[in-house]
Amino acid sequence: MKIAFHECKDVTQHAAQLPGWQQEFDQIETGHFAGEIVDIVGPGVRLYREKANLGVSQSIHFPADQWHFVLPLNWSSNSLYRFDALTVLPSCEEFLSVAPADYDLLVLSIERQHHPWLERDEKKLRLLEVAPALLTRLKQEWRLLTEYSRYVEGTLPAVTQQAMLRQLQGGIELLLDTPSQRVTSDDSGNYRTRRYIVDRCHALTRLRPDAPPSLMELCGQLKISRRTLQYSFQSETGQTPIHYLRALRLNAVRRRLLQDPTVPLADAAAQHGFFHQSYFTREYRRLFLEPPSVTRQRLAG
Repeated sequence: MKIAFHECKDVTQHAAQLPGWQQEFDQIETGHFAGEIVDIVGPGVRLYREKANLGVSQSIHFPADQWHFVLPLNWSSNSLYRFDALTVLPSCEEFLSVAPADYDLLVLSIERQHHPWLERDEKKLRLLEVAPALLTRLKQEWRLLTEYSRYVEGTLPAVTQQAMLRQLQGGIELLLDTPSQRVTSDDSGNYRTRRYIVDRCHALTRLRPDAPPSLMELCGQLKISRRTLQYSFQSETGQTPIHYLRALRLNAVRRRLLQDPTVPLADAAAQHGFFHQSYFTREYRRLFLEPPSVTRQRLAG
């Protein structure tokens, strides 16, 4: 069994702390980012806990050979994850979600070759209905396992690791000794529409980084009204479309500085549609609470 604990002060570094998962995270709320990940990996099973203080847009490519279940400990948004069921993440090339501030999630991954009844409607976001007493028990056990692992990383004797693994495996057996009819789709029509609008705007903005589409262009391409666009973003991200899409581009500049601290700042900004240096610097400082020059100095140090 392998146990790792990571504390990160940058959202890009936070996204890179889960081996085997391809993730790109964007900070969409103003502040200094602080995130934690506890990662427990054993034969055929992985339990990790992820939390962060700020709202984050998440683009995730899951390991294709596993099933993934999400159990929220704290999730203030009224969509995506529920407290009275486990969410079964879909099998897809890319999964986009928006995590609210102070989110705290438990994620369980198991080998896909087991429990083939989970393949039904696997392209959709689904709910695994669980008896309330069992759900409460699993939430407590998994939370305690991750809290314990946070402080004993790399120091556990083999006998303790085996006990932890047996506890995890026992919970999985109870959870998935289940007929397939207890898996239900969580894709309501309104949710699908709002989510589609946000995801398409996200993709179109990334497709043209140096010439991002205006809101009017996005409305035209999606054949929706400005009001529908505004409502979809407010419902799914808690942000206006202008704020959210601008934050994506500011994060892209920040990643560029991470990848190459020698790139001219004006070039990095222009590559993502910021051609007025004073405007770019003001908006960057507003989101990250530091100017890009300070980011560069800190990363170089």
